[in-house]
Amino acid sequence: PGTPWKKGHLTMWATNDNLIGAQCEYANSPVNSLTDPILPTYLRSGFHCAIGNSNPGFGRGEHCGKCYEVVSTRDSGTSGTPGKAGSAVVMVSNGGAGGDAHFDCIMEGFNEITGARTGIFDVKFRETPCVEVMTPPVAINWADKNAYYCKMMFENIGGWGSLESVKACIGGTKCKDLQRFAGATWTGCPQGTGPFITFELAQKSPTGTINKVECNCPGSWPWHHGHRCTCQINFIAVAGTLI
Repeated sequence: PGTPWKKGHLTMWATNDNLIGAQCEYANSPVNSLTDPILPTYLRSGFHCAIGNSNPGFGRGEHCGKCYEVVSTRDSGTSGTPGKAGSAVVMVSNGGAGGDAHFDCIMEGFNEITGARTGIFDVKFRETPCVEVMTPPVAINWADKNAYYCKMMFENIGGWGSLESVKACIGGTKCKDLQRFAGATWTGCPQGTGPFITFELAQKSPTGTINKVECNCPGSWPWHHGHRCTCQINFIAVAGTLI
């Protein structure tokens, strides 16, 4: 259910409390939580990882939220660390792992994949739909209330897990494409105030297909810091297909 397999390596990052402060920012303030139900189960349960410099590379956060099936290719690590080969689907939550085709995973995911708690393991991996994400996305204002500046987070993105682009419209008329700021956050909302705001979220599949969902948020704009809007629908994750 995903892209062709690639070869890489896997290390253990830390315990799950390190999700707060990770570069994708999902659990950072104003969420500031490891258990908030707007976080996908992958993040709440420790099945998430930092990625390295390439294949996939963190960049500015383009891969934040993507899901990868990671499979250990043998029972022991590269230096003989004992384990038992397993597999898991993990979500990208951070950068800084360094290197090529490198996943540095939280303990729960690492242990499920390798049967170990430390070491370096050879793995194969492929991008796969985030099938555990079944509730709608949630838009959150990461910045202070300001009609001329926004920093938006879009949590719980389904389908392939990440966003290719975001367009916002205040009151149905003042529209603007946002820019990826860092991690999974976006800036550059249209300026001014209005009675409501809508977000058009676009996702690009591995085959290049662009899918879009509309997120209608009633109530006046701009929002207070931490204000949340639950969208109406999410991208569809179809296990076993590449759409």
